Amino acid sequence: MSRFLFVISRIIVGAIFLFSGFVKAVDPSGSAIKFGDYLSSFGLEAIMWVAMPAAFIVAALEFLTGLHLLVGIRIKTASVLALLFMVIFLPLTLGIAIFNPVTDCGCFGDAVKLTNWQTFFKNLVLMLPVLYLFYNRKIFSEKIPFFKKLVVTLVFTAGILWISYYSLQHLPIIDFRPYKIGNNISEGMTIPEGAQQPEYETTFLMEKDGEKKIFTAENYPYTDSTWIFVDTNTKVITKGYEPPIHDFVLNDAEGEDQTSNILNSDKPVLLIVSAQIDKANWKRQLNELIEIKNQSLQQDIKTYILTASSDDAITKFEMDSDAGFEYLNADETMLKTVIRSNPGLVLLQKGTVVGKWHYNDIPKVEDFKNPVSFGLSELVSKQNLLTVFTLLLGGVLIAVLLMQKNR
Repeated sequence: MSRFLFVISRIIVGAIFLFSGFVKAVDPSGSAIKFGDYLSSFGLEAIMWVAMPAAFIVAALEFLTGLHLLVGIRIKTASVLALLFMVIFLPLTLGIAIFNPVTDCGCFGDAVKLTNWQTFFKNLVLMLPVLYLFYNRKIFSEKIPFFKKLVVTLVFTAGILWISYYSLQHLPIIDFRPYKIGNNISEGMTIPEGAQQPEYETTFLMEKDGEKKIFTAENYPYTDSTWIFVDTNTKVITKGYEPPIHDFVLNDAEGEDQTSNILNSDKPVLLIVSAQIDKANWKRQLNELIEIKNQSLQQDIKTYILTASSDDAITKFEMDSDAGFEYLNADETMLKTVIRSNPGLVLLQKGTVVGKWHYNDIPKVEDFKNPVSFGLSELVSKQNLLTVFTLLLGGVLIAVLLMQKNR
């Protein structure tokens, strides 16, 4: 029975850690943003530089811990690492749930969204099999040559770090966000018919003869004019349904909302996304983007720069570049969600995302004469996603077979 419980615990903990590490590894920029949120909430902006290295290290350690538990090698080390993770994150997620400094823990990246309390209870439940593995780690006998274990560890360490590096230098190999290629932004903003509506409770602070009292809408003293209004407070009782996309708002320099015009345009629309324009990596990409903008203009295709930068930063950039772009202001968090690149290029057709390019992959102007066709052909050519999955799965199966032969 103890052997059975050990195997079940190993599979549960291994699968969760492997999945958590992998979804972080495919989006290191997103993980770094989340670590930055944590540092800011704790007043540690001075060490913000650790966010990206931490994103790489945490993703790799989680993935490797889960992999070794599933495969059945280095169980003693993996169980210690799993317990160390839980000892750190269990009290941390409890504090986050209580004080709510961030709204999403980011434990499963953008793949699975959990509330802070859901995250804490998930960790609380997971702590049970982790503890079981740790206290029984010595009963697991490994009759596997050291060299084979070393090969598996090194191969998958290199593999998961390569996935993170590739996703950072290009775009996430898997896009779990609502702005992924193929998604329609307008549909993502739609609230389904019959969806749960938010519920609010409003209270009123009133004063009479020096006495202050709180009333609700039900017992408000409508007929007693001697009560004097002091203050009101509204709080959310039930949050209700929130669409996947709820903050995609684009305003021009005059403050006019251009969102609908862009999403409903009959012509394709090019969006150059730069959350902070003065922190973007323009270099040679700027000239290519200007050429693409000029060529697209001849086809009556508009190009906009979306940014959360100040007017002064936009003015300085425009004067320095003499690019002649049109600028739209948007929420910084939303822009970082749209594309993990600063700058990045997004192609829309009737509100549907048909192409996304990292600044390292900006298309050549001669290849971009038909943007929609080029975007779709790029999508078809991105078979590296399937290749990564195939290699990863094949590697795991081969490793399992190698381990089983020596038991």
